[in-house]
Amino acid sequence: MSEMFDKLREGAEQVFSEVDKGGQIQSTLSGLRHRLAEADRRRKINAVKGQIQDLQAKEAQAINSLSAQVLALYEAGTLTQPELLSLCRGVNEIRKQIEGREAELANLEPAPVAAPQPQAPAGALCPNCGVAVVPGSAFCQTCGTRLAAQQAPPPVLYCVHCGAQLRQGAKFCPKCGQTLPAGEAGP
Repeated sequence: MSEMFDKLREGAEQVFSEVDKGGQIQSTLSGLRHRLAEADRRRKINAVKGQIQDLQAKEAQAINSLSAQVLALYEAGTLTQPELLSLCRGVNEIRKQIEGREAELANLEPAPVAAPQPQAPAGALCPNCGVAVVPGSAFCQTCGTRLAAQQAPPPVLYCVHCGAQLRQGAKFCPKCGQTLPAGEAGP
């Protein structure tokens, strides 16, 4: 059986060498093998680099945890190693500098302007839950209670002489002092 395979292999090699007289197929196959080997090598390199990066990240996390633990011992007053005590004092000094800079920044930055909160008109609260309701609403948006019909606000009146705003029933303009005969103030 072995002889038969040897003869078949020899025959296949002979046919292959006849077909590939210029050596182009052999060269192409060799090039492909080389590229596949190189791609496999790069894949393995990238896998090892990724493992190294993962281990470095774990190392950094472990160092941060160690640092946090040492600082916690320092803040609790139980740390006794002089080398670590001086490092912790240095961290505290840096923290104080950060707080100082944050305070300086807070003084330099404009204070945030709070959006004006809409003021509910007097009597515009739900009688059931006490939440301010939208003027003209028939039902409370929070609890669904039917609301009594609300009266329309009185019209805003202005002086016909100078245009100043007037209160209801005014007989004199607070700006120009003119007498306001009944019916002369305009909306």
